Amino acid sequence: MKVRNLLCSIFALGVVLAFTGCIKNTPIEPPKPSAFVSVMNISLKAPAVEMLFNTEKVTPPMSPGAYFLRYSAIDPGARNVVFKKAGSDSVVAELIPGQYYDSSEFYTILLFDKVSGGSGATRIIDNFPIVETSKTYIRFFHLSADIPNVDVAFENTKVFSGRSPADNVTNPSYNQFQSYLPGIYSIKAKLAGTDSVIASTNYSDLLAGGIYTIFLKGVAGGVGTNAYSVEVLRASN
Repeated sequence: MKVRNLLCSIFALGVVLAFTGCIKNTPIEPPKPSAFVSVMNISLKAPAVEMLFNTEKVTPPMSPGAYFLRYSAIDPGARNVVFKKAGSDSVVAELIPGQYYDSSEFYTILLFDKVSGGSGATRIIDNFPIVETSKTYIRFFHLSADIPNVDVAFENTKVFSGRSPADNVTNPSYNQFQSYLPGIYSIKAKLAGTDSVIASTNYSDLLAGGIYTIFLKGVAGGVGTNAYSVEVLRASN
């Protein structure tokens, strides 16, 4: 099974791994239909992992907290997707076997910590909105298993309310993007119903026409990359 662009050069920025396209000296071929995949490893309590399509390893080791900065093209088709501990056959988590990846569709594969313990994995179908250039588009994932419900505010305006850990897995409506006013904001995750700030960004520039996934990550007592933080990921391919 041919997998394009996943085993390519890595640009490291903190713990963020950017998996970029590879250029090879191959004969020119007509464009082939592709599906597009992004991977987020936000299971901070798990070891570094490698992702496999069926039995084929398709990523280098991904440290906890690493994620793709852009989508990668793959051939359409059904796959069994498994995360294994890097350098071993120990399974950390896996998706429902045989899920199909359609051409021209975009997917996020998410590895996360479960409140009950261990790691979970889910596939998100990224249904992008019809973009209006006067708006920005946002969604929020609560990916810290050690924090109960949170509210998310842009400056002092509450935008997301009462979000629980990994609730987008059981409620797919949270995977949809909603429109908002473009601008530069301090984005704050607060304990739900309080003004107690868990983590915040300094100032995030949400551009007109941009599509963003905002997420909370971190573990209790974590430092460095494991500390509570709010991160903003712009959709790009």
